[in-house]
Amino acid sequence: MRMSLDLFFKPKSVAVVGASPKPEKLGYIVIENLIKMGYPGKIYPVNPNYTEIQGLRAYPSVKNIPGLIDLVIILVPADAVIEVLKELAEKGVKHVVISAGGFSEVDEEGVKRQREIVEIGRNAGIRIIGPNTTGIVSTPDRFSTTFVRGYVRPGTVAYVAQTGIFGGLTSSLISTREYFGISRIIGLGNKVDVDDADALEYLENDPETKVIIMHIEGLKESRRFLEVARRVSRKKPIVALKAGKTPAGAKASHSHTASLATNDAIVDAAFKQAGVIRVSNYMDLVNYAKAFAYQQLPRGNRIGVISPSGGLGVMTADVCQTVGLDLARFSDETLSNFKEASPSIIEVGNPYDIWPSITKIGIDTAYKIAIESMIKDENVDSILAGFGPAEGFELRDPSFISAASRKHRDKPIVTYATGDWRMVEQMRQTLEKQSVPVYYSPEDAAQALTVMHRYSRIRAGSR
Repeated sequence: MRMSLDLFFKPKSVAVVGASPKPEKLGYIVIENLIKMGYPGKIYPVNPNYTEIQGLRAYPSVKNIPGLIDLVIILVPADAVIEVLKELAEKGVKHVVISAGGFSEVDEEGVKRQREIVEIGRNAGIRIIGPNTTGIVSTPDRFSTTFVRGYVRPGTVAYVAQTGIFGGLTSSLISTREYFGISRIIGLGNKVDVDDADALEYLENDPETKVIIMHIEGLKESRRFLEVARRVSRKKPIVALKAGKTPAGAKASHSHTASLATNDAIVDAAFKQAGVIRVSNYMDLVNYAKAFAYQQLPRGNRIGVISPSGGLGVMTADVCQTVGLDLARFSDETLSNFKEASPSIIEVGNPYDIWPSITKIGIDTAYKIAIESMIKDENVDSILAGFGPAEGFELRDPSFISAASRKHRDKPIVTYATGDWRMVEQMRQTLEKQSVPVYYSPEDAAQALTVMHRYSRIRAGSR
């Protein structure tokens, strides 16, 4: 059943079984989302109690819909799914998303239902995503199966999540808080058919996807997953949060998506061998996605640090050494530029405390000299620039930062800002719309650069 997954992302027609005219119902929200996204294909609501739903003709059964249907979304309760799936097999449908829960994650009766789903799917050649998921969001194709309301900003980051709600909530966070966007969301649920390896294979050659972020509770075919991940990681970064690594988490994972616990040390070693970057914190999935989406990979781990204060410089030096970044030894030309920009009594080095230079020549000129000097410095592989925006000390035009980044295609610039919160957020909006990531602490910024350096080694074949 290794047929193409294309029709999950770009179907020309979709039927919604369990469609509803009531705004609070999932069957209403799914159709509403499709309409709001501007989905260009045909939408067929299916509900025997209505002849029209949201201005669309409704059908009593999928069997009554004329012609072929590329994809069917099943929203009915678990105990009704089997009969619907049998109808789809008769109709010749080959792609199905089952949203309902109530299968192997709940009880023995659910296990039996799930086995029957698998059998029907295999016999009829139906590819299935789910059950127990919100399924798919595909922004390039303006398509969605999700019952989570909200706008998903188009972009280059794909999220593969074992639970659809995880993907839905994360995408809501990104679309309302961040400035990068999403290409695909693939909620796998209980993975009766389509699994993590299938998702990776699809995204491997997806021109819309630059970065792959994964939430994993358990792996169905771990050997195949690692084989596929090893190949895909040479093309695109894979960042994964493997949940359920403690006994309590493993127990919760089983009750949630019926995932089997795996020895965590084995998972760590296997991921490393396959080139998967494993993270431990939920927000890392957002922070690292942002870095990869916005910036190029570094050629090495020598970092140039610009600090808005001496104290923050010391903290940044500590965290860089802790996470495996080396403070670069600035060239004579760079040091000469910094000395000329600073009061005569100031010693300059790395980290470069930029505050004395600001007091002498102004904030825009000081940062421009610092960043452009480091961009030209062959001893510097990446730049971590800190800012402390305050009244009278904010950049008037920070576009020189993104311009400098574009000049050097293997030298990323990552920043952090702390200070007046309103000004920090304004700065983050301005810079991130120019593809320069902004974090709230030197620790987060340094961690992002570390992960980028780690991936540059993976891509070069050194894991």
